[in-house]
Amino acid sequence: MPTWYAEFRMPILLLQSVVGVLVFAYSLNPRPRIWLRLAVGTGAGCAALHLGRLIFFPDMTDTVNSVGRVVLAIAVYLILIAICWFVYQETFWTALFVASSGYIAQDLAGTLKMMLKLIPAVNGLCRDPLGILAVDLLAYYGFYIVLFFIFRPFTRNREENFDNREKAVFSFVVLLFCLGMARLAQGNPDRNQTAVFAECLYQILCDLFILLLQFGVMERARLSRSVDTMRELVHQQHEQFRQSKESTDLVNEKFHDLKDLLESFQGRISQEQIDAMKEKIGTYDTYVKTGNQVLDIVLAEKRAICNQKGIIFTCYADGTGMEFTEELDLYSLVSNALNNAIDAVSKLPEGERFISLSAKCTNGMLMLHVDNPFCGSLTMEDGLPKSSRDERYHGFGMKSMKRIAEKYDGTLSVQSENGIFVLDALLLKP
Repeated sequence: MPTWYAEFRMPILLLQSVVGVLVFAYSLNPRPRIWLRLAVGTGAGCAALHLGRLIFFPDMTDTVNSVGRVVLAIAVYLILIAICWFVYQETFWTALFVASSGYIAQDLAGTLKMMLKLIPAVNGLCRDPLGILAVDLLAYYGFYIVLFFIFRPFTRNREENFDNREKAVFSFVVLLFCLGMARLAQGNPDRNQTAVFAECLYQILCDLFILLLQFGVMERARLSRSVDTMRELVHQQHEQFRQSKESTDLVNEKFHDLKDLLESFQGRISQEQIDAMKEKIGTYDTYVKTGNQVLDIVLAEKRAICNQKGIIFTCYADGTGMEFTEELDLYSLVSNALNNAIDAVSKLPEGERFISLSAKCTNGMLMLHVDNPFCGSLTMEDGLPKSSRDERYHGFGMKSMKRIAEKYDGTLSVQSENGIFVLDALLLKP
């Protein structure tokens, strides 16, 4: 290793770690003037590391200074955490998490470089200033690009929340332990190539284990949150169904009482006034009779919403034979389909808002068809569009419908053409 490279090894290590952080942190919320903050933070960290090495560990070639290697490596890690917190507008635990991931990426790349140097040609190349820079570019930044694409599915979406205290602390402790063991071992000059290769392989396995554990835990946490969210959504729909059933019965009862009351006014007020009042209250008569009480309730509920929003709701529904579906399943399926349609057409100008629904049961198959116009573009995920009605349940309406269709060995399909969105669901009778 060239003398100048050894002199500035710790600042270079910090620079490589900062670039490693960018592999995982690109989706985080940056603070204002992020690049200035990154330059200032990194520059200050490099200066502090170099000054600290000159003061406390002036001769890093001495085998006695194996402890110095450990201390400086840990100092790089701690400064990296501070830089992450200084640059990104995130919690300390998120900064700790991405700093750990970035440092592990740097350590993986550095270990890979050490293995490459076991090749005589590469080792000879590293004795030249330009050669060692070329090897660094290949080992570090080439490997960073590979890691970027491997972990991109986990890091590109902020639904993958890094803010987990237990996970961050665990990564911190394990990484410190691995850093200490690796740097102590590297201080032994009597190692042969076989020992170096074995140590490198062990270090790579340890680093990969920590990375996979970090993002494996993240994926498991995301799935757990998805299950909890789905349960909460089902619970809310159950409550909404119960309340809708009660309110629909009450509204229909009062509506008919009011019509009977108007009939009792015959002879007291003019027929024109009675007819005008009947016409006005008739706009609130959203009761639907399909042959299935659940379908009646959800269609009446959505028709009332359409009336308020100026949406033309065309409905052909025959609920006969739909008893094989559970009440909440049928309510959720139709309710979610119409909620998405109402949300889409509400963004259109008045006069262009319409929804068409057909539902029937034939030969033991429940068929639901909904179509409506929409504006803008659709965001698809796993073949289904994501709804933006409520960020807490982003896309879970479609997932809920798909789950219900699969529960009855059926299918859910969506397509859009010429500004018209079409949803078809098929449920099979067990």
